[in-house]
Amino acid sequence: MAIPNSDLTPDELAYYSRQLVLAEIGSIGQKRLKGARVLVAGVGGLGCQLSVQLATMGVGYIRLVDRDVVEMSNLQRQHLYGVDVVGYPKVEAAEMRLRKVNPFIEIEAIPASMNNRTASMLVEGVDLVVDGLDRLTPRLALNRACVERGIPYIYGAVITHVGNVSTIIPGETPCLECWQGNIDEANVPTCATVGVTPSVISVIASIQVSEAVRIILRKKPNLAGKLLYFDIEELSLEKINLAKAEACKVCGTHSALASVDNPVEEICGRSGKRVFTLTPKELLDLNLDEIGGRLARLKLKKSLTTRLGLTFLDGFGMTGSVFRTGVAVIEGVESRVNATDLYRKLTGVAIE
Repeated sequence: MAIPNSDLTPDELAYYSRQLVLAEIGSIGQKRLKGARVLVAGVGGLGCQLSVQLATMGVGYIRLVDRDVVEMSNLQRQHLYGVDVVGYPKVEAAEMRLRKVNPFIEIEAIPASMNNRTASMLVEGVDLVVDGLDRLTPRLALNRACVERGIPYIYGAVITHVGNVSTIIPGETPCLECWQGNIDEANVPTCATVGVTPSVISVIASIQVSEAVRIILRKKPNLAGKLLYFDIEELSLEKINLAKAEACKVCGTHSALASVDNPVEEICGRSGKRVFTLTPKELLDLNLDEIGGRLARLKLKKSLTTRLGLTFLDGFGMTGSVFRTGVAVIEGVESRVNATDLYRKLTGVAIE
């Protein structure tokens, strides 16, 4: 049965007019897009492209999750941001921009780490997840949460001039753990060390969005059980069939409980500095004004406060960000103990 155009406002009909005439979308498809709830995990290079395309196509609810702040080095490829929002939590800056791009949809911004502590909560209530992450460890946590909750997960990754995509349908296809679970992340290069070209990001994100839209429109995704590998320098594209691993600890016959994440994680730093992320046992709702008041007593200087986060520095190379959710990133301290102690003094919360 056709869905009448009265389900969309006159402004929405005008906004989506060029895709309403597409045979594969039409008014029925546009209503399905409007009713869809999608999580974009990570709003870096891939996540910026993913969220813009999903928003402008009319996905009615988009949840953005990221633990980072906007830096000048992001702007070359993360085109949701400008120099005016450097220092903002990425999810907050993205939310601000997306609300201007499409005022007819709902955006939820959550400044949080994706890990085994948080993943299950972060995917709750969404219809599908699209991957804009840049590290394997959070991806594996996200994969597990999606498999356990039966939520389709569209994996995507880019590095240098290559990228790949796969669509994971719990109970039907191999999961990410089947074919990436034994990779040692310490041996995996990152964009910070080897770089990435913006063009390949756009291609991979577009393929991910195409897969997401097919699922929303109740069509079979093209990459279910397959890995697409794309090289923009050679303009080559390959599809590889994936197989389930019977011994997979997530979707196999001998699945196991998730390992417990360390709440204080050291990540790849810049300029030789040590960087720690801290995640509380449960996501919080901190009072940023109270944290700001503690900075002077700790001889720290506040550099920026926004709705969702606060950034600070000490004048000797140490910088940090604390988000309302209780997640923090501290760069330039000497040790994990120093990071944990500073976090407790700033937030009044002990990391467990």
